Amino acid sequence: MLLSVAWLLHKTLSLAGLVIALAGVALFGWHFVRINALAARGDTSEIPPESWRGTGARYGLLLLAVGVALALASVILGAILPGRY
Repeated sequence: MLLSVAWLLHKTLSLAGLVIALAGVALFGWHFVRINALAARGDTSEIPPESWRGTGARYGLLLLAVGVALALASVILGAILPGRY
């Protein structure tokens, strides 16, 4: 029974890592495009540093890192656990 719970944890970590990483990419992209669109209305055609280093971009990158860490933990757990069948 403990092995079944461990495999369920492996699958949950894998799916949660994927969902969180994709949410982080989406959040980063939304903030990046939004700030660049606002800057394009102005005089300069530069990419403002806030689009990379702003609060929304940092939070998106943090979510991406957490998602990758969960997916990596899932891979490590899957390598440690014995065969499922």
